[in-house]
Amino acid sequence: MLPSLLLFAALLSAPTAAGDGRTMTAVPANQRVKVIDVSPEDAYYGDKATIVGTVCTTDSASSYHGDGWQGGQVKDCTDGSSYYFYKAAYLVVGGGGGTGPAALPGTRATRALAGGSRVRILDIHSTDAYYSDRGGLIGLVCTLDSASSLNEAGWHGGPAHCDDGSARYFFKAAYEELGRAAPTMPAGAATASVPTGSRVTIAEVSPEDAFFGQRDALVGVSCTLAEPSTFKDGFWHGGSAVCDDGQSYYFYKVAYRVAAAAPAVTVPPNALDYSLPAGTRVVVAAVHPEDAYYSDRGSMLGKRCTVGEQTTLRDRYWHAGPMTCDDGSSYYFYKAAYQAAR
Repeated sequence: MLPSLLLFAALLSAPTAAGDGRTMTAVPANQRVKVIDVSPEDAYYGDKATIVGTVCTTDSASSYHGDGWQGGQVKDCTDGSSYYFYKAAYLVVGGGGGTGPAALPGTRATRALAGGSRVRILDIHSTDAYYSDRGGLIGLVCTLDSASSLNEAGWHGGPAHCDDGSARYFFKAAYEELGRAAPTMPAGAATASVPTGSRVTIAEVSPEDAFFGQRDALVGVSCTLAEPSTFKDGFWHGGSAVCDDGQSYYFYKVAYRVAAAAPAVTVPPNALDYSLPAGTRVVVAAVHPEDAYYSDRGSMLGKRCTVGEQTTLRDRYWHAGPMTCDDGSSYYFYKAAYQAAR
């Protein structure tokens, strides 16, 4: 193409302005624009005096109605509002991120980053909810609560805890990777597998655990282990636990402080040590710490029940299977001990 034709094509593709500076073509998404007029046909015309002069970001490419009138959504306005105009006139003042401080120099991470990564914020995209706080966020160091989602080349999304004490969920932030946070063993953490039924307090949550994003709420919560913990990497435990926040969790890597060892299990005298056929009448004599009903055992011991189907004998005295009790309750035990009903 001839140079003159190239210049002509460039002029056609660039926004043009009228005598008052208004842009005479559609404005692309993520442009910072100053509202310089509002048409009498627009629903916001009555607020024209307060809107004119406001700088906003186009949410998507505007619809151009001719004579310099634009339509569409704008957001992140300097008056704290967002608008959907039918006919407003704009003066383009910059592209996405075109106002405020310059992006911080640094090596921008262009791949998704793992949870626990330490990062420095280099920039905040104009489509991010924190864009209005961009000036105070650039340069801040944060720890990612979970793996970042790469929403666009060089723009990351996801939750982070920052060194200023804030917790934020970014949609598009640019990061420089500083390395991984190195967890240290909490004082008093258990350094061997912890038995079923033990009472523990959560002392730390690893960045590799799916619940790391809830770390602040989980540290300090007391739990009862529903199975022996699997022990790994010096002080991390895995396995299921029922916690005092009313939730059950399956952890991959958490650190525990043991509050109380697993209670000793005493088999009652005359406990039945053979598999019981369906229809057998029994009395609930004990519930094992590994059973889901262990914490409710006080309301179950002594109940008279009928075996629903032949029990599975897990250990010498411990039975698994369904029971229907005389008070109308029913259970499916994993490990319960029975005496013969008389």
